[in-house]
Amino acid sequence: MNHEKKTYVVTGASSGVGAALAAFLTKQGARIIAIDRAEPKAEMNKFINCDLTDPEQISAAVAAIDEPIDGLVNVAGVPSNMSVDMIAKVNYLALRMLTDALLPKIKDFGAVVNVASAAGAYWRKRTDVLNSLMKSASWDDALKIFQDQGYNSVVAYSVTKEAAIYYTMMVSSQERHRGIRVNSVSPGAVQTPILKDFYGSMDVNSLDRLRIHAGGRDGLAEEMCGPIGFLLGQDSRWVNGTDLLVDGGAEVTFHLGDLIRPAKQLSF
Repeated sequence: MNHEKKTYVVTGASSGVGAALAAFLTKQGARIIAIDRAEPKAEMNKFINCDLTDPEQISAAVAAIDEPIDGLVNVAGVPSNMSVDMIAKVNYLALRMLTDALLPKIKDFGAVVNVASAAGAYWRKRTDVLNSLMKSASWDDALKIFQDQGYNSVVAYSVTKEAAIYYTMMVSSQERHRGIRVNSVSPGAVQTPILKDFYGSMDVNSLDRLRIHAGGRDGLAEEMCGPIGFLLGQDSRWVNGTDLLVDGGAEVTFHLGDLIRPAKQLSF
């Protein structure tokens, strides 16, 4: 994973996984263009203030990126205790708008990594809605599809993450002739400032069970950086249109149930 002299756009770089990733890539010699609503505490090569619920601000942010870039990482997201509109805008619509705008501008052999979630694992069961979202060219049309479904915030969160995975697959070959790839990563529960919001809106018993099967703890923001860095680099040049689950093995409990062989002892 050689990121020396590479330039990456990272959304959500002021906290959590975004901040950890910016530090990780900077340490490896990369330049970071940070897009966020709050200014990062760590020094970035360039900071663009942007409210990702506002398409006009997103357009302005894209216009402010006036240098060649090697990749885009859409990390910014909001949890399932926010309004359906905000969840739809930040978790999916902003991600799509930024990628659509920047993907053609990424240098040859660059990459896009979209941060989805383990909550999006069941996208295959909702392809009718997802197909409608993919076909909705405008921000407002796609938002209306979300609104018309009548989702509560918890379901809306899952749908936006499913949409991020589905969208990733849809655009993964758009610039493949130039060696550019688009992949997603799906973290499980991660120890970030918004983790408490997830626990406040989701089934605690299920989350506790997931944590046990992951080794007795939630993930660390730093543990998301290696997988993302791998997908940005040329070591993964034949990985495209793929979603990488990064959850310590937690999600297998939903698929195998009692068949899972439990850990003999907690490792952490």
